[in-house]
Amino acid sequence: MRTAAWAGRTRQALRRTLAAVAGLLGLCAACPPATAGAAEPALPPLFPIRQGDLHGLIDRDGRVVLAPEYNEIRIGSPWILVSKGARVAYADGSGRLVIEPQDVLSQPYAQGLVPMPGKDAQGRMRWGYADAQRRMVIAAAYDEAGPFVDGLAVVGMADEWGKLKYGAIDREGRLVVRAVHDKLLEPAGTLVRAQSRERTHRVFDATGRDITPAGVDFVGIPSEGMVRVWSARQQGFMTTAGEMVVPPRFAQASDFKDGVARVWVDGKYGYIDRRGQMVIPARYESAEDSSDGLALVKLDGQSQFVDHTGRTVLTPKADRVWPFSQGLAVVKIGPRHGYIDRRGQMVIEPQFSFARPFHQGLAYVGLPGKASAYIRPDGQVVWRGGY
Repeated sequence: MRTAAWAGRTRQALRRTLAAVAGLLGLCAACPPATAGAAEPALPPLFPIRQGDLHGLIDRDGRVVLAPEYNEIRIGSPWILVSKGARVAYADGSGRLVIEPQDVLSQPYAQGLVPMPGKDAQGRMRWGYADAQRRMVIAAAYDEAGPFVDGLAVVGMADEWGKLKYGAIDREGRLVVRAVHDKLLEPAGTLVRAQSRERTHRVFDATGRDITPAGVDFVGIPSEGMVRVWSARQQGFMTTAGEMVVPPRFAQASDFKDGVARVWVDGKYGYIDRRGQMVIPARYESAEDSSDGLALVKLDGQSQFVDHTGRTVLTPKADRVWPFSQGLAVVKIGPRHGYIDRRGQMVIEPQFSFARPFHQGLAYVGLPGKASAYIRPDGQVVWRGGY
């Protein structure tokens, strides 16, 4: 929806499915009533694997959930989209196909819903939304339909001249942001951002209320309840309710992570809290987003970790260091990568050609001979394969 290519693919998908929809609608007509807010099973942590150009998934124990035999895999909620050629199917967290290969649905599930073509009240083919059982729970009334994010979805509707205009609906199908905009960006943090051809920028909350602060040129994506804003070339922060709590005054800033945001003052980096107070002085030549309660900074060419008071708690002895994630940080010593803990102790010896941060209990690493693996925090390999 946000690009002409996306819109073209959506329209092509709708045309391809016209013949197939009749059978699906007949099936769903016999289904019991459903609501868009029905709870769906959550997926377990899953990790991508590859064999050549084909994709698969493993679980946290290294068991293959989906063999690497698909052109595309996109993890959704509650189902996983898999495709081979032009056909799409959906699998659950165990890898079982819950929707067999078909031509009607073509987008990932998001928050229990997926765009599905159907007939509107005038018998025209349009887009609505189906639940995990493929029951149409938001009536087909849209010329384009995007995924649900944080309870909102961007939809396109043709005006009286046939020109697509965009608005946003909630999970009950209510149009909370009127379909009058040339462009709406994907919702984030219950906010929807609009752009016009004149490059004016507005932001709306989940009720459709315009909460754009005066004098703001651009609004970023919410993170930890705070939203970065731009005024001319200066950056500041507002809340997701539209309250300007840090007026734009920084030449550079990053989104809030771990309760603080990195800012640039007079050629040096420091960190502010949610009130805009400088909690870590701006004295570092480089800095990363805070994670695990520590910020990775560089002072006089030396990488070190500081806490949220600016106190140095760790100065690793390594050629290169990455931020902490789940209690461990990647370090590079010579050509090899390993992991240290928060005390600076080497808990996984440098042995990998590359190493990624730990996420949901596993980390992806490179092994000798162009092999790769997922490892646990104790260094145990749970899965081994090629790049």
